[in-house]
Amino acid sequence: MSVTSLATRRLSQLIRMSERRHSIKTQPASSLHDDKAMFVSESAKPENSEDVPYPLSEGEAKVFVKTVLEIPDPEAMIAEDRMKFLDRVAEQMKKKIPFTNIHHFLSLPLWEMDDRQQCQIMSSAQGGPCWIMNPFTKALLERFGYKAHHICGHNPGDPLQDSHIGTVVADVSYPGSRHLVEPGTRRPLCAAIPLDFKSESPEYEFHYMTSKFFRDGDRVIWCAKASTVTPGDKYIMYDSDGKAWKQQLIYLLNETRNWHPYVELTQAFLRVWDVMPPFNGLVFFAYLNDDQIISILAFKNNTMQYIYSRDGTYQRASLSKSAVLRMIRENFPQYSDEFLTQVSEIAPMY
Repeated sequence: MSVTSLATRRLSQLIRMSERRHSIKTQPASSLHDDKAMFVSESAKPENSEDVPYPLSEGEAKVFVKTVLEIPDPEAMIAEDRMKFLDRVAEQMKKKIPFTNIHHFLSLPLWEMDDRQQCQIMSSAQGGPCWIMNPFTKALLERFGYKAHHICGHNPGDPLQDSHIGTVVADVSYPGSRHLVEPGTRRPLCAAIPLDFKSESPEYEFHYMTSKFFRDGDRVIWCAKASTVTPGDKYIMYDSDGKAWKQQLIYLLNETRNWHPYVELTQAFLRVWDVMPPFNGLVFFAYLNDDQIISILAFKNNTMQYIYSRDGTYQRASLSKSAVLRMIRENFPQYSDEFLTQVSEIAPMY
């Protein structure tokens, strides 16, 4: 077994041990809404008892929504249409906040930061990986009166089910409804996705990527439309029309997660795993504007930049460290010169 497999399996064991200590329990599905019964949980989801409250105040949440997400009157939008506000938050979190591990390359790296510092990097639109972005998003929605909880997920082929933490929002379109809100990934998903479909969802098109979701028992599998199919690819799925889809993320809907034990154990994990991909190189995914998305994968001997257009075409270029940091400085003012200087000194790019 590889070092990666051993490490990820150990993290899964630690998360389960921690959650047993915190007495987090998964509750059974309810029988609401007839044909939707098997897809909703009791009163949508049990209360997610948090041993440590997320350090985001209601006032800070309102400022963030108005200034960073550019939703000028959130209360009026919620009063008019709770679903409209939820979709708008899902969209703007993806478009305004980078998905990145850039904070790994600071003198105080991400896994050494306390809860308040993690909240502050999100409040200042600096972004982060899933375990930073999604707990903030959940707390943000809760400050506006929404009910939300975390579920675990993983990439296809991962040996553990806890390599990703997702967010589900409950009771919005009807009592017992569930919607997936997912800013914490490199993939563009700019709306709240209803989870009450039987076997497959409608198609969703956001920017360059067309998505579809499939149900397999208590699993929901997020897929992207496959442009090509390699014979024997075990991560290809076919919908009822025979179209091919490539698996992207797999969620376990009945595996709820408490945010703080998950973050604590992820931090411990990163302290011993920062010499391995994807932690030994810079990952940066963000909207440049409504028409272009930039993706940077910067490792020791290979720093690649991709700029995606809405039609699915992209420009690819190999960049130096200075070019990468110049691009970030020119397009993302939330990162100060001092911040980027630290990244330049620590990140393993040439």
